[in-house]
Amino acid sequence: MVGNMNQKRLGYIYLVITFIIWGSIYVVAKYALAVIPPLTVLLGRYALSVLILYVILKKKGMKKIERADRKYFIIIGSVGYFVSIGFQLIGTNLLDASLASLINALNPVFIPLIAALVLKERVSLRRIAGIAISVAGVYAILGVGGGELSLAGIAASICSVTFWSVSSVMVRKVAGKYDPIQIAFVGMAIALCFNIPASIWELSTTPCRFTLPAVLSLIYLAVVCTALAHTLWNKSLQLLSAGTCSMLYPLQPLTSAVLGVLLLHEQITTGFVIGAVVISAGILIAVKE
Repeated sequence: MVGNMNQKRLGYIYLVITFIIWGSIYVVAKYALAVIPPLTVLLGRYALSVLILYVILKKKGMKKIERADRKYFIIIGSVGYFVSIGFQLIGTNLLDASLASLINALNPVFIPLIAALVLKERVSLRRIAGIAISVAGVYAILGVGGGELSLAGIAASICSVTFWSVSSVMVRKVAGKYDPIQIAFVGMAIALCFNIPASIWELSTTPCRFTLPAVLSLIYLAVVCTALAHTLWNKSLQLLSAGTCSMLYPLQPLTSAVLGVLLLHEQITTGFVIGAVVISAGILIAVKE
């Protein structure tokens, strides 16, 4: 009994660290995005992350991907890791870090909707209520998140959430067969196949400079936000239920808001706080077991 409690306590510690790290992504990425265009930031992040995850998996061993599962990995890599995270960076570039993070924290709300459409899963009334409350929170917060509102940034962040939810549903098709770190590794490797030509095109039309803060930001995004955070998230899922893990999602935008104020001097208005509370309530209702 005591061992179980200690394992759960350790799981919560891993979980808190994970969401704090993920919340920092939106602030740290601003330093890279200041001088490097979004798709090139994504390329740098994945190139280093793939190397790190490869070293980890080389020690653990990798399972051969079955032919029937290849289509799911292609969707995970192209739609999830390339399109979704690309939109996430574009949204982060156009919005305050706190607002971009808050919109992207809606993943636990969107995933049941996509699962209902793709996997024909039933959506409970509780989840519908949570989704409605979260949408009301987004409506309350738009335009009052500190600074001028960028409709393109809002659209990019919503696209990011939507495409990541599609990818997450595809992950569920292969999650029982493969190590989660292997799924992330293969997904990022596939994303690089799309990311490299996209970045070459981007650099031909957009100026780019590799300053020390930008390079350090890229290293942090790859090592801490990808390799370390994915490992801690996987460990959390081993010790706690997926529903319990999802309930701590509001820590992500909270971290982004605090770091945004401290490091980027962003303004957090009363409307932003009210909207954040409403969205967080909707997330908790949607994922509550």
